[in-house]
Amino acid sequence: MLQQFINETVILNYLPHKNIVSIYGCASHHKESLLVHEYLSNGNLSAHLQSEIAENSTQPWLTRLDIAIDIANALDYLHYYGIIHRNVKSSNILLDVNFCAKLANLHLSQKLPDGVPVYATHVTGDIIGTCGYMDSELAYGRLSVKNGVYSFGVVLCELLSLTLAKCWVLNEEDNLATLLSRKIENQALVELLDPRLGFDTNLKIKWMMTAITELALLCMKCPQELRPNMEQVLETLDGIKQGRHETNSIKGKLKDGQEVAIKCFHDESETEKTIKQFMKETEILILLHHQNLVSLYVRTSRHSNKHKIVYEYISNGTLSKHLHESSRGKLPWHTRLNIAIETATALVYLHDSAIIHCDVKGSNILLDDNFTFKVADFGFSRSLPDYVTHVSTVPVGTDPDYYESGRVSDKSDVYSFGVVLFELISSNPPILMEGTDYVSLVQFSKRKILNKELNAVVDPSFWLGVDTNMVEMITAVAELAFQCGQCPKELRPSMKQVLDTLEGIRKGTWGFNQIT
Repeated sequence: MLQQFINETVILNYLPHKNIVSIYGCASHHKESLLVHEYLSNGNLSAHLQSEIAENSTQPWLTRLDIAIDIANALDYLHYYGIIHRNVKSSNILLDVNFCAKLANLHLSQKLPDGVPVYATHVTGDIIGTCGYMDSELAYGRLSVKNGVYSFGVVLCELLSLTLAKCWVLNEEDNLATLLSRKIENQALVELLDPRLGFDTNLKIKWMMTAITELALLCMKCPQELRPNMEQVLETLDGIKQGRHETNSIKGKLKDGQEVAIKCFHDESETEKTIKQFMKETEILILLHHQNLVSLYVRTSRHSNKHKIVYEYISNGTLSKHLHESSRGKLPWHTRLNIAIETATALVYLHDSAIIHCDVKGSNILLDDNFTFKVADFGFSRSLPDYVTHVSTVPVGTDPDYYESGRVSDKSDVYSFGVVLFELISSNPPILMEGTDYVSLVQFSKRKILNKELNAVVDPSFWLGVDTNMVEMITAVAELAFQCGQCPKELRPSMKQVLDTLEGIRKGTWGFNQIT
C-alpha cells in the first residue's frame, strides 16, 4: 500500500495535466497515508451515468464526446511518459462542475523503466484491473499501454449506450468487442445506443456515434498490436468532433499477399465534403508520382457509398511515433536531417506541381523498411491559388497567418514544415506544457532562440560528445526552422530555398549566418 501511495503522489506531483486530478498535499504516518486532491462536484462518471439511468435524464451527446476526449488526452499524456494506468474505468473518471473530465486513482499505475520502448509488451504476473474493463490479454501476462486502450474502448461503449460495463450480459464465447462487431455487421447498432442522444433523429449525431462505435471496436481488438495508440485515438476523436472522421492505415492484403493500407472516409452527414476529400487525394496520387510520396494502388468508385483508398503499406510507422513514442531520442542526427531533406523534396515537388499539402505534420510523414520517408494524407490539399475555411486537424501546426487572412498558400506548408523541423531538433511534440499552460513548440522555440537559449530547444542527447560539426548543423537547422515560422508569410523562404539550405547544411557548405 505504501508503494501505491508513493506511485500516485509522484505522478500527480511531477506530471500535472488539466485532465488529471490535481494534488494539494500528502502525508504518511505509521498506519495511514493521506492524499489530498481537488474536489470535483459532479462525482465520477459511473455514478453520473447511473444517476441518468435512475432519473431518466441525459447529458447532450457533445458533452459525452468531450468527456471521451478529455480522458483520451490524459491517457495519451501518461503513455507519452511511459506510465500505464492499469485501472481505467468510469468510476476513476471524475467530473467537475462544467463536466470537464479528469482521470483519478493512479495508485496502481506503473512507470516503464527508462530506456524501455513505450509500446513494447511486457510479461507480468501482477494481474490488476476491474472485471468488464480489463483487457483479456492481461490474463496471459501481456502488460502494455495498449491495455489502457482496451479499457478506454469499454468506457466509450458506456458513453454511447448508457449501459455500464458491469451490466453487459456476456458469456465465455461472447465479449463486448464481438457483440459490437455483430451489431455493426447486422446493421443493428441502434439496439446498443442510448436512444435519447438523437441517434434516430439527427443524421450528424448518427454518423458521429457510428464512427465512435467503430473506434471503440478498434480499441478492443485482439491481439493488442491491432489496436491504435492513444495519440491516434485522440486524433480520431478530435476529427469526429470537427466533423471529419477518417480511419487511417487499416492494414490489409491483396490477393497476391502484398500488404496494403486501407483508408476509409466516413461522413454521412456531409457527403459532398467526403467525396471532395476522397477525390482530391486520389487525383493527386494518380497524377503525381515521387519516391517521397505514398503510392496509390486502387480506389473505390466516386459513386460508391463507402469511399476507400488502397495504397502502399508503410511498415515503420509515422515520424511522430519514432520521435515521441517507442523510438523517442533514438533517431540519430544524420537520419533526422535526411528526413527533413526527403520531406522538403516531396513538398518542393508538390509546389512545383501547383499543389499545397495543407496538413504537413509528423503523423503524415511515414517511414518504410529502407528508412525512406514518404508524405501521405492529401485529403485537404489545394491547388494554387485557393481559399479555404479549414486546413488541418491539428491547429497548432497550422499557419497563424492563415487565421488572419483566411487564405492558404504554399507558405502555409513552409510554416508547418518549420514545426516538423523543430520536432526533429527537439524530439518534442507540437504542443508543450510550460508551467501550467500549453504553448506551441514554434512559439516556445522562437522565444528561446531570440533569448540565445538554443540549448533549451535541442534534444539534450545531441550535445553529448560535443561534436562541433553536429552543433553547427543543428544550429543552422534551428535558424531555418525559425525562418519557416515567421509571420507574416512573406518573411518565410520558399520550399525550394528550404531544400537548398538543408542540402547545403548536410554538405557543410551552408553556415548559420548564410541562411536567408
